[in-house]
Amino acid sequence: MVAIGSKRVSHTMGGQRRDSHAAATCLLLPIFAALLACCLAQAQGPYQTAEEAWRVGMAFLSTRNYAASREAFEAALRMAPDDTFRIKVYETLLPAYRQQGEIDKFFDACDFVITKGATPAQRSLTRRALLAFAFERGKLDELARRYEDALKKDARNRTALYVLSELYIRSMPNPGRAVELIERLAKIEPKSDQPVDIVQNANVAMQYIKAKKYKEGAELYEKIAPLDERLAAWHWKEAAAAWLQLGQKDKALAAAKKSDASPPEQRNDLLAHFWHRNLADVFLATGQAKLAAPHYERAIEKTNIQGYIEGCQKSLAEARAKAGE
Repeated sequence: MVAIGSKRVSHTMGGQRRDSHAAATCLLLPIFAALLACCLAQAQGPYQTAEEAWRVGMAFLSTRNYAASREAFEAALRMAPDDTFRIKVYETLLPAYRQQGEIDKFFDACDFVITKGATPAQRSLTRRALLAFAFERGKLDELARRYEDALKKDARNRTALYVLSELYIRSMPNPGRAVELIERLAKIEPKSDQPVDIVQNANVAMQYIKAKKYKEGAELYEKIAPLDERLAAWHWKEAAAAWLQLGQKDKALAAAKKSDASPPEQRNDLLAHFWHRNLADVFLATGQAKLAAPHYERAIEKTNIQGYIEGCQKSLAEARAKAGE
């Protein structure tokens, strides 16, 4: 019995040793890869190809040796055979430039990827990284000047329009300028067979509203409302509010009824509160007090914020009075 038990213990301990060895090997592999790449590079002298330099850079990057990876990647960049390879190199250079605080080089790398990127997703992710980096480093003004200057030289600079339109929506809010740039970009943007980006179009519609271009905002909300059932109620409600701002009560009421007929806003209680409340406001303003009252009641149920509750209770009383209840 003891011997058998000892074997079992020995077997278990042997398994633990193998597991520990495997774990240690996994941790050391990136280091071995970097050392091997370094030795190969030194043995061969200058890099022979862009691919070789890029692989050495990747080995250094895996160990977070950003300075060494940068040297190899920049060598790869100098020897890159085409723009597709350059994009690959610039994307791997971004961590090194970010860590070393290379503002201009980070901007240049992002600019190249945004300009030459093969897919909308690639360009969008790079633009997001660029804006986040500029914000973190306190360089949003510098980034804005860079691309505003580019537009002065070329009013159709697609990359400048693309970056600035998003910058003025999210990072440095300026609805009027954002709308102007979005419209200019739309005129030169090549036709695409990609699906409509509903979220992006909703952001654009919001900028129209903020810039008091209510007609454009309402029409864009109505265009995207049927494309996503989950967001339809909200987008129809936004269109209704915009038409109301223009005094076009017939269009406001039509959009409000489409919002009312859509699946209710369900993303969270706060959004549901505002959907019910704003929709009720449109109904009340367009002489549909009986339609407004139930939405005020539901808006009250969806919040525990006393100020919101009191505001809805006041409007509910008005709606009930006008409905003859």
